[in-house]
Amino acid sequence: MERTSRSYLPPIVSALLLWVVLYIIFPWYRYYIDPDGTSYLTISQRYADGDISTAVNGLWSPWACWLTALLIKAGMQAVPASVVVNAAGATGFLWASWSLFVRFGVPVARQWVYCMAMVVFLCFAVFWQSFDDLWGCFLMLCVLRMMLAQGFARRPALWAGIGMVGALAFFAKAYSLPYFVLCVGVGTFFLAERNRLQWLRIMLVAVPVMLACCFPWVYMLHTKYGIWTTSTAGALNMSWYLVGHPEWKTGIDILVPPIHSGSVYYWEDPYYVNGHLSHYWDSWHLAGLQVLRLGYNCLMLLRCMAEISVLLPMIGAYILVQFLKKFRTLSGDMAAMYLFFLLLPAGYVMVHLESRYLWLMLPIGMVVAWHAEIDGVARKYLQPLFIASIVVFPLWQLRAMCNEGRAEYEFAQRLNAAGIKGADIVSDLHPRLLSKMMYFSGNRFYVISKQRPEPKEDKAANTARLVQDIKRYRITYYLHSPKGNGKLRNPGFDEIFHDNLSDGVSPIPYEKVMTDTASGIILYKLPQQ
Repeated sequence: MERTSRSYLPPIVSALLLWVVLYIIFPWYRYYIDPDGTSYLTISQRYADGDISTAVNGLWSPWACWLTALLIKAGMQAVPASVVVNAAGATGFLWASWSLFVRFGVPVARQWVYCMAMVVFLCFAVFWQSFDDLWGCFLMLCVLRMMLAQGFARRPALWAGIGMVGALAFFAKAYSLPYFVLCVGVGTFFLAERNRLQWLRIMLVAVPVMLACCFPWVYMLHTKYGIWTTSTAGALNMSWYLVGHPEWKTGIDILVPPIHSGSVYYWEDPYYVNGHLSHYWDSWHLAGLQVLRLGYNCLMLLRCMAEISVLLPMIGAYILVQFLKKFRTLSGDMAAMYLFFLLLPAGYVMVHLESRYLWLMLPIGMVVAWHAEIDGVARKYLQPLFIASIVVFPLWQLRAMCNEGRAEYEFAQRLNAAGIKGADIVSDLHPRLLSKMMYFSGNRFYVISKQRPEPKEDKAANTARLVQDIKRYRITYYLHSPKGNGKLRNPGFDEIFHDNLSDGVSPIPYEKVMTDTASGIILYKLPQQ
């Protein structure tokens, strides 16, 4: 008989191991910044500097920025501070996952296996997305665990408690607000043994407490943007993914300017440069596109789940079947856990999916995998396969991420050595490379909005418009990557513009400031008129 009593050793040893491994491997991942990272880091620095009005942001959730800002104020550099904050969120996620294992009677030996597998997974997750997702998953997992506490349906203090923790989850990731209301609204119905009056009592405490805790932040967003919203992320992402591209504000032509002084580029707060917001209810055409988007995202859901574990889609199907099959007899605890799993992608399938949005599924999937009612022979082979599959994608990605961003960091140092800091730059390099180069060097760049060539492009006319925008914004430098540099270059640039910013034949007619021998990138000083 396997021991199922509580042992604190698995989470304690695993958490210590997590921090030791992160400390050891940090030098190889210190330059990695995810695509959203430069915006989060810039906002964190603004909080640390006391520039609160600019730092308040409707797109990027504030919780990890606040914590990172505290460490910056204490003397840490921004990137290491963000890693420490994310590692703290990972530790909480590990602890909350273990607590779930204990709650559902997973044997201690299996707790060790699960916790060690999560160490590998979390070493990857800490670097892969350096701000909101781990904290959001940890705090929502805490909400679930509090709902599963003994006698939850009769303890008003826990009802208020999940409201407060749910508010923290909202600060960590805005999606947590509708997810909280949905999961708590349905899950507590089962926990209250389908007693509607008791369910209503719980909801009248939990949801108002959460909303009251969230209101100061919502009011700050209202003060800044002039609209009542919990986040600008939903509306922006829905519009962008529906039509396939941003719809820029009137007055923006070829170049999209940075938002604020000190912004790396417009991505710090794209609400200010976005124009029309499209919705699927605006026309039959957009409604049709939404149906296609929904179908595509359902397929992406399977792929994203498989990135977490190749067996997770099978576990998801098992959960759905069990929930429907045993709907009337399912225990409240199991029903609540199933619902947290099944409802997680509900909002994302309307817009966009990435595997990091679904990390909360992992500990729930582990519990279900242990309790699954499957044949003993199948269990013998599927359990080890499940554990192994959890670590495959993280190890593969850690290998790919190793030293990623180092070339951009070293290039940024050479820019600074040439005296280029605090400058406005336009470039034919890929925006993702530029965002890191500019962040590391303390410069800012103007994004080229036109990246998809159309039939019969007039390159001369497009180049003239680009040059006109360069003069309009008084941009100082042109960072040029020769055509042979492949993936370094901005997609579609050569089909839309002449890269010499003139006739496409003559040499670039500007003063050459720096030629980087390592990358071949050349920096030109643009004439100021």
